[in-house]
Amino acid sequence: MIKFFSKIRQDLLSESKTRKYLKYAFGEIILVVIGILIALSINNWNQNRLNKDLEAIYCNRLLNDVREEKLTLESIINYSKQVSAHAKKAIAVLENTPNASANPVENIVDLYQASQYADSYSASSTYKELIASGQINLIQNDNLKTALIRYYDIQWAETGTFTFQNKYRENLRGKMPDDIQTEIRSKCGDIYVKSRNSYLLTLPSNCTVNIDSEIAESVVEELRKDESLKKDLRYLIGNEAGKLNDLSAVKLQLDNLEILLEKIIDQ
Repeated sequence: MIKFFSKIRQDLLSESKTRKYLKYAFGEIILVVIGILIALSINNWNQNRLNKDLEAIYCNRLLNDVREEKLTLESIINYSKQVSAHAKKAIAVLENTPNASANPVENIVDLYQASQYADSYSASSTYKELIASGQINLIQNDNLKTALIRYYDIQWAETGTFTFQNKYRENLRGKMPDDIQTEIRSKCGDIYVKSRNSYLLTLPSNCTVNIDSEIAESVVEELRKDESLKKDLRYLIGNEAGKLNDLSAVKLQLDNLEILLEKIIDQ
């Protein structure tokens, strides 16, 4: 094809047909430009298609992360509620209020279980990959992009009520007899439940421990004298209440993010 056009050009020049040659040259330039534009258009179309496919892959991965994080969040909320319930019973025991249980074994279990805690973490691997690779702009929906940035940049698991120093845990476990702690840990310890790609944490709703009632009562009476335990436990109860409030807001934000991702994927 190139040889064909070259021969035409040479014939026109050899015949001194300048005007015809200029028209021909102009037409040839137009054809070249059109060819370039078509090639660019095809290339842009192909790149847009590849970007769209990659965006769909990332959106599905983000949705999986969000669903996994929701399960984790629900587990943390449930665990925090369990700890709070034990802590409220424990403070009634330490302050010897009328609504405290009369069962010293139950009391000592509540005192110990109030010192439990679960680590908080965020399933953000896909978002971190998007940011690190600079591919966050593959997400074309501005509402989704804004929602992702607002949610993950907060890093809720590393702020406020989620990182407080649990002084009650350290205080109690330094004063409760080791053999009693060992017995409670073996019968009332954390339960791990497999869900998706994670192991979710919970405390047993009921547990039976082999602790002598009289020994339990004497330990409880000794712990009641410790004002620092009461102070640390009150602080823990307040922090758990704040944590549950914060978690409710985080869960609402996560629910909205899940709905937005599902709508975009279904389009």
